[in-house]
Amino acid sequence: MNGSLPPLPKGFTYRLDLARAATSRLLKQRPVHRWFYFPHSYSPELVEAILDTWELQTGSHIVDPFVGAGTTLLVASDRGYNGLGLDLLPLAVLVSNVKVANHDPQAIQTALSTVLNVVQSSRECPKEIPTRLARALTEAEYTLFWRLRQAILRFDEPVRGFMLVGSVNILPQFSRAVADGGWFRWVEKPEQAGLILPAFRSKVQQMLDEIEEVKSAKYSCEQLNQTMAVQHDARCIHLLERTFDGLITSPPYPNRHDYTRVFQIELLALGHSEDSIFQLRHNSLRSHVEAYPPDGVPIIEGYHMPEALQACLDKMPSDVDQRILRMLRGYFEDMYLVLCSAKQSMKPEGKLALVVGNVRHAGVLVPVDEILATVGKMAGLYWTETWVIRLRGNSAQQMRKYGRVPSRESIVFFNSP
Repeated sequence: MNGSLPPLPKGFTYRLDLARAATSRLLKQRPVHRWFYFPHSYSPELVEAILDTWELQTGSHIVDPFVGAGTTLLVASDRGYNGLGLDLLPLAVLVSNVKVANHDPQAIQTALSTVLNVVQSSRECPKEIPTRLARALTEAEYTLFWRLRQAILRFDEPVRGFMLVGSVNILPQFSRAVADGGWFRWVEKPEQAGLILPAFRSKVQQMLDEIEEVKSAKYSCEQLNQTMAVQHDARCIHLLERTFDGLITSPPYPNRHDYTRVFQIELLALGHSEDSIFQLRHNSLRSHVEAYPPDGVPIIEGYHMPEALQACLDKMPSDVDQRILRMLRGYFEDMYLVLCSAKQSMKPEGKLALVVGNVRHAGVLVPVDEILATVGKMAGLYWTETWVIRLRGNSAQQMRKYGRVPSRESIVFFNSP
């Protein structure tokens, strides 16, 4: 089989048996994991395959500095490890914490009845509708979602977070903004305000039905309580002053996708302002063109542009969007900061795994996996191997213009000194 596959650099190995696990497809089949997930998430099976090779002791500490929807944390918790997730996106922190929390089904059931009664009897209305939400929802739909959030906020965690996740989970059923790649497209939908509360009740009940499966996991709820997510910059892991045995994460790919745009409707519905979302967009990892060099992040000496990256930049046509060149330079500078910070936070002989994807801009294929191996070495880590888990197509726009060239999706492994 491998004879028909493209040759790989030294130290790279095909693990195409993990191709399905590199996508969110398998998440849909896993209770709790499917409560909410990102479109480009990996599945629990991928984390399990990595942990199987590491054989860490029970009670080991795992960090995921780009926690996303909490897949790594939930798998780590189920295996008896302590997990810490970091993310700048408040939605990611909310979802991850709800998935690993120790929930009381009776308390949630009681709160659900209260929330539904409060919303049905409420006559309160929001003072204004954020511009983007005014296009995504009708006034009646937005008013119901707003009343729902106001009623949910009366409760403490983890009940509050559980029901908030239920509410954002159903939002795409009603929103006229449909996530489509790195942005969203607008569709027509009829007025559906009368369906919101039944959909919310059904979703929360479905989530409640799956809690028992969490409680039947191998490790106790006390173990789960030691796993959590916090809003924090991955370029500053060391500022947490904690040490870790393992790091498993998937940083955003440098493909221009921006989760503050993809999930803008959800963030607005949770009460975040347009200004705060705009600030998040600027402060995020430079994987898209609207992110800028980080403020307050210490400059770490020792980085120089890898030769492979310079070669890619040199191949770009003269009329290429200059923002893409800036993004690619900034992405690897930021990943150097992430890896330097991770090195300071790892225990001796700690293990790291980064799930990354190669990208193509202006017809030029950028070998992100190879470049990151070099960047990790600059940061003082030992690159051990890289698994190529999937060969995927490029964006439709790239394929139309430049033809189809398979791009690797890989797991880059490092050890700390």
